[in-house]
Amino acid sequence: MINNTIVVIGGANLEYIITSDKKIIQGHKNSVNIQELYGGSGVNYTLRLLHAGESVYPILFVGDDHAGHQIQEVVASALIADNPNIYHFIHENEFFISNVQTPKSTIIVEDIHRTILSHDKNTQNLFRSFVSKRIKKIENAGAVIIGHIHNDKPSLSNNPEDLSTLFAIAYFKNKPTLIYANFGASQIDHGFSFWQKYLPYIDILQLNIYEIKQFFQTANKQPSLEEIITIIQNLNISAIITLDKFGALGILKGHLNTIFMARPVDLGDSFVDSTGAGDAFCAGMVASLNGEKNFTSNQFKNAMQIARSWAVYACQSFGGANQCPSAEAIETFHQKIIHNNEVLRYQGDRIKDIAALIEITMEAHNID
Repeated sequence: MINNTIVVIGGANLEYIITSDKKIIQGHKNSVNIQELYGGSGVNYTLRLLHAGESVYPILFVGDDHAGHQIQEVVASALIADNPNIYHFIHENEFFISNVQTPKSTIIVEDIHRTILSHDKNTQNLFRSFVSKRIKKIENAGAVIIGHIHNDKPSLSNNPEDLSTLFAIAYFKNKPTLIYANFGASQIDHGFSFWQKYLPYIDILQLNIYEIKQFFQTANKQPSLEEIITIIQNLNISAIITLDKFGALGILKGHLNTIFMARPVDLGDSFVDSTGAGDAFCAGMVASLNGEKNFTSNQFKNAMQIARSWAVYACQSFGGANQCPSAEAIETFHQKIIHNNEVLRYQGDRIKDIAALIEITMEAHNID
């Protein structure tokens, strides 16, 4: 029996999106547009999945303050599935963490470039006990998404027992629950040597190309994409590497000589902002896999193709979850771009060629 209930564990924050028609000049007065939205990995997954009609239990890093109540209201309004348990889970006072201030962030968007300024005044690790309390209210789950958890940063604790990420992995690892991890900076800062023994319990690890280079770096030397692919294949885990506007690369456990490449989709003038596209990709993968933990290569490939449509759709608006489509809208969009959204398999020596081409293309993109 398929269990499509999804638990989301991740960050939440009030976002100020600053956009400018002209290049912002430091040290000068600039005329800009400012939009107040809600974001953070947990909020982004939750809103996209709820709007698509999925059943989601959100466990978010929100305080009992004005911003936290705003986020609760936005999440509650996105719930369209008829599920009394989830309705109560979102509306109850236990939705908030005591003695926590909901973080804020400012995102400066200039053409293709994004600068993110985070403001988090919380200096105590209060999320771990909150996650433990909330997660026990959920009887079972088909999948869990573990997003960026700011409270897991090394400066607060290096003790594995204190990390919300590791608690969630340990809680679900022996259950028939798909574990999908999309780490952020606070988790990556612990380093690969810290996470290595826990990675086999994760069904899919997702990072963007810059994050995964940092994750696997040794002695301040970052590996090439080809080296990263080899490392992941030798670890025998499944992974998604998002490549911003250049698509995404998939590595499937047990397939040592194969990679999957989601082609980039050119939105033309419809492209607005790639903020949250990676989170949308993650949500699309989990929605597509539908709680299937032992997915086949065809299921993985198909999930990547659908997830790419979720990510491309997200690039048409500012913010991580500003305009979330319904299931019908995302399916219509997916069918519209499906011929340009093919996921290709590459094997043997072609893997080396594709990895080198991606490196060169992204390096040129950053220089521009």
